[in-house]
Amino acid sequence: MSKPNYELPLTIDPEHELRFVGPFNRSVVTIMTLRNNSSAPLVFKIKTTAPKRYCVRPNIGKILPFRSTQVEICLQPFMYDQQEKNKHKFMVQSVLAPVDADLTDLNKLWKELEPQQLMDAKLKCVFEMPSAEANAENTSGISVGVGSGSAGGGSAGTNVPAITEGAKSETKLSSDEKTANSTDATEYDLSGEMKALMESNTDLRKENLHLKDQIARYRSSAALKQPNEPYAPVLAEKQIPVFYIAIAIAAAILGLLLGKFLL
Repeated sequence: MSKPNYELPLTIDPEHELRFVGPFNRSVVTIMTLRNNSSAPLVFKIKTTAPKRYCVRPNIGKILPFRSTQVEICLQPFMYDQQEKNKHKFMVQSVLAPVDADLTDLNKLWKELEPQQLMDAKLKCVFEMPSAEANAENTSGISVGVGSGSAGGGSAGTNVPAITEGAKSETKLSSDEKTANSTDATEYDLSGEMKALMESNTDLRKENLHLKDQIARYRSSAALKQPNEPYAPVLAEKQIPVFYIAIAIAAAILGLLLGKFLL
């Protein structure tokens, strides 16, 4: 029956296996913890059956009483084949340092030790690829995330009426703005027409005054002619039609303006 771990000078965690989880197309690291359970310093050294496949830091060292240290074991990248049987193993050798031992040069101290003084602990290497269940969980997690996103989209869908109402209100506002703008444009057009009519009325008045002036001049010049000379009041005959035409145009313009304002 094996002794409990607390009675051993050195305890190792993990105790029997070093697990390396793939993928193995990159470096894979695992940690081994060593603890000194004695009241004396402990010296250790780590060996492996495949030294070219692993990097161990540190591979030799000392542990003070009731202290622990961690060893980093790095598996180099390689082509993994599940059918290939893994035979890699590690061995942790340890010894309680002699009282008069020089702990500054551990390699020299190790060479001076007798093999029967060493305590050995063996661990086998286990290579693991990520399980299909873990991949399925990751995939389902992604699916759930997407589903929740869809649910979020559904909740967003419930807010569509509010968005539609907002759009309707914006449309109503824009239509009101357009109506106001069209009213302003109509008023602007009416004021422009009013101004144009007033200008045309002014021009007609000027033309009427000009015609009156020409008639007066013609009459004054006709008074100077011989009595037997025939009188041809051409301008006088045109005076009455032009005058009435001007009045009719002005009345029509004013009626049009009054009709637009009243409507």
